[in-house]
Amino acid sequence: MTIFKRASVMRSTPSYLQQVFLERCWWLVVCVLVMSPISAASAGEIAILKSSDLSYYEQAILGFRAGLPSTMQVHEYNIDGHLAQGREIGRAFRASPPTLVFAVGLKAALAAKLEIFDTPVIFCMVLNPESHGLPTSNMTGIAVRTSPATQLTAIRSILPDRRRIGVLYDETQSGDFIRNAHRLAKQDGFELVPVAVRSSEDLAPAIRILLPKIDALWLLQDQTVISESSIPFLLESTIDAKVALFTFSSTLVQQGALGALVVDPWAVGQQAARMARTQLNDPLKPAGTLHEPEHPQLALNLNTAEYLGLRLSPDVIRIAGHIFSGPGPVARESAPSDPIP
Repeated sequence: MTIFKRASVMRSTPSYLQQVFLERCWWLVVCVLVMSPISAASAGEIAILKSSDLSYYEQAILGFRAGLPSTMQVHEYNIDGHLAQGREIGRAFRASPPTLVFAVGLKAALAAKLEIFDTPVIFCMVLNPESHGLPTSNMTGIAVRTSPATQLTAIRSILPDRRRIGVLYDETQSGDFIRNAHRLAKQDGFELVPVAVRSSEDLAPAIRILLPKIDALWLLQDQTVISESSIPFLLESTIDAKVALFTFSSTLVQQGALGALVVDPWAVGQQAARMARTQLNDPLKPAGTLHEPEHPQLALNLNTAEYLGLRLSPDVIRIAGHIFSGPGPVARESAPSDPIP
């Protein structure tokens, strides 16, 4: 009886070592249950949110996928140009969050901004992101434009003797960019001649006034200035006036612009993949930064240079990533790329 009572006491009142063992087992079970979603996320679940099926979005996504480890799980969502659809997907992400979201295009980035607050987001292919309140505290982006300093360096490399550089811009689209460029141009010995326009109707009178005063026209990614109807007009006007045109698109260089500094969407996707890998390795790394696109390539039209009486430096020709030539002063070959994201 005594033995039985003692055994009962031992079963109902565990020893100190038994208590420690039971507590540790309990905490192990809790950790497995709680941490299992985090462990799955750390394996690399990435959601790609794209605005539509445009070719330059697809190229950015291909570059992004190619830059990720093969073990990483990637799911792609197309909002087909509908912000409401993007917001619905964003709300679903809140319920079952991926490790990271890659947003491609303006509407995808806006959907992420409006619906995703804790998950890190990397966005690209968004023109003038600052005007849309991007980036945010959990969003990091890659700009579509290269910096004024980078573009002015490229202009000076192909036009070292041309000092008066004209530029058309919309204050709401490009005002800060132009002010920065004006300061840098003055430091580099350029005279920047900016002319503000408010609508496409302002372009014709502005270009007629501007062309006799300048040695070259610098064409920015500005949605007020650039459109399907304005591009032929700007190309023909500068060619007729024998004014060099420097732009941002290899398509426009093919069609007659002298040169461009071109951002490759695939390379942007690769850059975003490197940023994603850094974020996954260091989840506490702060966001909220807008990065300049890396490794833009120079495009040149040798026919246009000859037509304008320009002798391009052999070193500049050698480093150019895109060279165009053909019969006449303008090489009018079709190209699959679109001039503005």
